[in-house]
Amino acid sequence: MGNSLTIVLLGCCLDEGEIARIVGDMEKIREVAVATDNVQTLERPIVVDLDDTLIVTDTLYEQIAMGLFKRPFGVLRAFFSLPKGRAALKAQLAREIDLKDTTLPIREDLVQWLHQQADHGREIHLCSAAAQPVVEMVAGRLGIFASATGSAEANLKGKAKAAYLKQRFPQGFTYAGDSAADVDVWKAATGIVLAGVSSSVANAARNLDKPIEAEFKNKQLSFKDLLKALRVHHWSKNILIFLPLIFGHAWHDPSLIIRTFLAFFCLLMVTSATYLLNDLADLNADRLHWSKRNRALASGRMSIPVGLTLSGTLLFVAFASALALAPAFAGALVSYFVLTGCYSLGLKRVPLLDTLIIGVLFTVRIIMGVVLFSRPSPAWLLTFSVFFFFSLAVTKRHTEIIRAGVTGETHSLTSRGYRVEDAPLTLTLGIASAIASLVVLVLFIIEEMLPASVYSDPQLLAGMPLILSIWLGRIWLLAHRGNMNDDPVSFALRDRISLTLGGIVFLLFLAAL
Repeated sequence: MGNSLTIVLLGCCLDEGEIARIVGDMEKIREVAVATDNVQTLERPIVVDLDDTLIVTDTLYEQIAMGLFKRPFGVLRAFFSLPKGRAALKAQLAREIDLKDTTLPIREDLVQWLHQQADHGREIHLCSAAAQPVVEMVAGRLGIFASATGSAEANLKGKAKAAYLKQRFPQGFTYAGDSAADVDVWKAATGIVLAGVSSSVANAARNLDKPIEAEFKNKQLSFKDLLKALRVHHWSKNILIFLPLIFGHAWHDPSLIIRTFLAFFCLLMVTSATYLLNDLADLNADRLHWSKRNRALASGRMSIPVGLTLSGTLLFVAFASALALAPAFAGALVSYFVLTGCYSLGLKRVPLLDTLIIGVLFTVRIIMGVVLFSRPSPAWLLTFSVFFFFSLAVTKRHTEIIRAGVTGETHSLTSRGYRVEDAPLTLTLGIASAIASLVVLVLFIIEEMLPASVYSDPQLLAGMPLILSIWLGRIWLLAHRGNMNDDPVSFALRDRISLTLGGIVFLLFLAAL
């Protein structure tokens, strides 16, 4: 505005040629100023924060999560140092929990931009409130940092970090950060880079009236991501809790139906919580997997504190509700949770025992339905369930063994304790268990269902084991060919032939009534 007014006033006493020359000179001055500013920017070093900036997770929570599942006493010892300050806690955790073999989710677009700036001659420095060994480890992996500074005696965060950087880079620096604590650092900086900031932090940074060189946004956790993290697509397995209600012919009891539905929702909460905890326990393994790395927790879209809080809340509500519903049901639910935890923490790496536990877990779902009403436990149903679901669990392992033998990729197989030469064993055990389940079902139909007075045409029930044998044969044929891409239960819910056979079994049961 001032330049335009000056030109208008000069126009009163200057001709058009002189005005054009003045305008040209002013444009050159502006270009020189911009070029000078660009040169100063290129000479200015870039200082990058680590947690939630360079990586889309927090190394402190990574250490706590790893320690809870692998070294719980190490985490406990570390927290005894908390009265000495957060820096002491981080230093002790770094000694107890080593992240050197841990894969951390990098903010790839930021790293790519840093490489471009380094190619233009800018120095890149890493400065974080994380413990010094952790900062040095991450810096060593990327190899683009001129220095790596972490917390030692004091927690290098907020005003403490601002004072340190201002003293170290008196000529100015650009700072890349993410949190409200970084606003104090941006006040001391001469340039700003925003990485995964919230809207309030972004507004606070822009109000500082300093140049924002770049901005990188987080990939938001979508509702679909949340549903996948909770494994909603696996909830169908929990309908087994209704089997005692159906085969006990108790569908005329409204009170029992309501209690079974309430128990069903408690079970859903516990299963989703255990899936979250399992993802937290397997963070590093999931990040190395071609597809599991995209899971909400592994990718960083869901933070570790959110995952822990959500799973803890689900467990608290589920167990409190279960205890109010029926103490026996609460006991069965606790047993399910403990067995699932033992499976996730190590038993899943014990060959054959892992598949037996899966079969038992399916059976425990049925037991939960049994304990809701005072009737004798249907031993036939529980026996059938153990044999049947053990066979289905073995199909998945057998498929993995067959594929490993064909492709030669045995890493995931050996991590489970299996070998390629175990294929004949898993094939024999799986098919034998499937036949045993059919024998139990046939004996039950002959001994109990045919003589029962609740069926008008009990002879139709004889078709149920026949249809089930066809389905089991097909499942094992696909598994032996290496074509079972998912666990058999999930596969059956998407497979047209399986759904058709299941519908026939259901119709036979209804017709027999």
